[in-house]
Amino acid sequence: MDVYVIRGMSNSYLTSNGLLIDAGVRVRDVLRISREQGVEVRYLLITHYHIDHIRYAWDIVKQFHCSVVASVADARVIEGEEKPRAAGFLQLLVSRLFRFRPVKVNLKVNDGDVIEGYEAIYAPGHTPGSTAYFKDGVLFSGDAIVEREGKPVLPPRGFTVNMSEAMKSFSKLMSLKPKVIYPGHGKPIVVG
Repeated sequence: MDVYVIRGMSNSYLTSNGLLIDAGVRVRDVLRISREQGVEVRYLLITHYHIDHIRYAWDIVKQFHCSVVASVADARVIEGEEKPRAAGFLQLLVSRLFRFRPVKVNLKVNDGDVIEGYEAIYAPGHTPGSTAYFKDGVLFSGDAIVEREGKPVLPPRGFTVNMSEAMKSFSKLMSLKPKVIYPGHGKPIVVG
């Protein structure tokens, strides 16, 4: 499986089998990569409800007619039925400055559910329903793990609703012994 990095407000990743992870990039950038690589976007997997990961979800769904996958715990925010919990003033400010169009979550996943061979791994802390996706040593971590100086690290405290839970989730994800981590921010991390 090949993974194509698309940079924007956050990282998004397109897999060669048609999964797009997160929607923090403009649809034109996704369209360009999908055309260049000959990949049709079939699923949009959302790792968590922060604006930098869902801002362009509506546009992506409109363009590709793909199914949206997100955790049960974050789905109501993504669908516009609930307001997101803000971790602090800066996050509250960011969520007020940037708007998104709610999008229907077609598949609401729980810990352990499998989508196209990827296991949904519940990783709360950054948001209540933060979810990573794992298959064959490849981990799409969202912001449950971010990259700093080539290493996996915790998400920033100012954007994390429960740091204690985030630490437990970080340990849980690292215990999977991923070979490559594709984080929501930073560069892909080759582990060990």
